[in-house]
Amino acid sequence: MCFEEQKTEYRSQDIRRCLVRRNTEESLRELIIGWVPACAGMTSRWGVVVLVCCLLAVAGCSKDGGATDENVSVPSGDPAFTAIGDSWVIDNANVMSREAVGQASSVCQGLQDSGLAEVVVLVQNGVKHPADYATHYGRWLKLGKKGLSGEGGNNGIVWLIRPDANDKMTYSIGRGLPKLTSGHMVDIMNKASEYFNFGNYDMGVSVIVNETSKTVNELYGKRGKQ
Repeated sequence: MCFEEQKTEYRSQDIRRCLVRRNTEESLRELIIGWVPACAGMTSRWGVVVLVCCLLAVAGCSKDGGATDENVSVPSGDPAFTAIGDSWVIDNANVMSREAVGQASSVCQGLQDSGLAEVVVLVQNGVKHPADYATHYGRWLKLGKKGLSGEGGNNGIVWLIRPDANDKMTYSIGRGLPKLTSGHMVDIMNKASEYFNFGNYDMGVSVIVNETSKTVNELYGKRGKQ
């Protein structure tokens, strides 16, 4: 799975990288549109060469292919990844009640059943590289439906909760959910932050999954009915 991290203060570099790639793709498409007529004035050989080079460049920046980072390794010094068992919520820090884990997992299961998204919540201490950890973890799990991003594939979301860190919430979003922006995720984090700051992980995770479900349904609800 290909993830595009969108993360305010936690992942500003990736937001810029994502914007740069999108802007580059749009610029190259505009360039091709401008160069196709120009190619008509060249010799047929050079016209074809220029056009092919432009097309290859666009392919390299496309959303479903090209030079993307597909690293699935655990960042150096971080804990080993945990496979999904019978729950979408994995509490490796032992800070949640069994009931809260089950309720939150049911919300995530509802999103998968609807075909809208696959959401995993990992509560994990000892993570020093949260942005890379969350992104690589989603790829390692092969989270999200298979298929093209524009057709409902790559629709995974990872929430990484770190009880032992100051910045407790990190997220990673699959490329198949482009409408789910950093603004939406910041709103969700703001609603959950007070609970996490006071050590109430049951309520914090509940807010995370319920607000994620609500937002994804508002943005992609029709997809589940197709």
